[in-house]
Amino acid sequence: MSKKQKNTVILSVIIIIAAAAFLLLHFAQKVTLYEDESTTGNSSCNLLNGGLFCEADDTIYFANPYDENMLYTMNTDLGDVQKLSGDNVSYLNVAGKYIFYTKRNDKKEVDSDVFLSLSVTGLYRMTTAGKHMARLYDKPTQVACLYGNQVYYQHYDKEQGLLLYSAKIDGSSDKMLLDEPCAPYAIDQNTIYYTGTESDHAIHTVQTNGSGKQTLYDGNFTGLTKQGEYLYFLDMNDNYSLKRLPADGGAAETLVSDHIATYNVSTEEDAIYCQVDNGTDANGIYRYDMNNGSLTLLAAGNYNYLHLTSDYLFYEQYDQSKLYVLDLASQRSREFIPPKD
Repeated sequence: MSKKQKNTVILSVIIIIAAAAFLLLHFAQKVTLYEDESTTGNSSCNLLNGGLFCEADDTIYFANPYDENMLYTMNTDLGDVQKLSGDNVSYLNVAGKYIFYTKRNDKKEVDSDVFLSLSVTGLYRMTTAGKHMARLYDKPTQVACLYGNQVYYQHYDKEQGLLLYSAKIDGSSDKMLLDEPCAPYAIDQNTIYYTGTESDHAIHTVQTNGSGKQTLYDGNFTGLTKQGEYLYFLDMNDNYSLKRLPADGGAAETLVSDHIATYNVSTEEDAIYCQVDNGTDANGIYRYDMNNGSLTLLAAGNYNYLHLTSDYLFYEQYDQSKLYVLDLASQRSREFIPPKD
């Protein structure tokens, strides 16, 4: 074989290897759509509290407050803590092999990672292994909620402010649904439930394609979530008391008459964990028993960001200086300091 023929063979082999590598990368990054069009990525109440914790497939994904809210994982027994990403994350949604989140690296201390990243803010997707990061939107976003093969999120426009958009999880489409800052905490059966903005704080519904906007319940409400067949919300005209309403309409009932700062409803709807904020020494995390109506103090003080997993309630000091975990079985809490990776 001549030298020219050898060079041709070598070149051909290199081309074949490069092509194979390209195909492998292409198929590795190709997004697999969910078969279930009602797939969700986090609970409505966790998203209300910032989506800083999310449990999926025996793993807890969380924003570590002791490391600039960077993305970490741990087992459901709180062991094997690992850093997954250097992004400052919120509104975590995890389903199957994907994580969707809001990135806010503009809140981080300036370092080289910020300048090397795709963008310092936006809506992002990566695999649960922390690979194949992709950007769905590169401007500031707030609430983001996975439902089916769309992420419904608050899209920031310089001229119009926050608008409700939906982005397909593979990045192939991104469209406006509402020209108002609707916070999509509660989505079910292709319906988005939300409270109005500015002077209108009634409970509204709109279809996930942006059509059929309706008013479900008049009033002055905030903090709307959905758990089971009920909508939960705070009534601003009634001391920010916690109430609930059947999702198909009807009469609202008061659950906790105290001034509530935030809350989280258990999956079984047998308990509600809430921060009572009456401006007195009685402020603290309470447990409301849905069966007998009792309200029990769990931790005195001022807290925020209440997140529930199967076995734990995570909550933070109001200024995010400390993170606590409450064991749901024992109802005992302690400070939780995950090790930095």
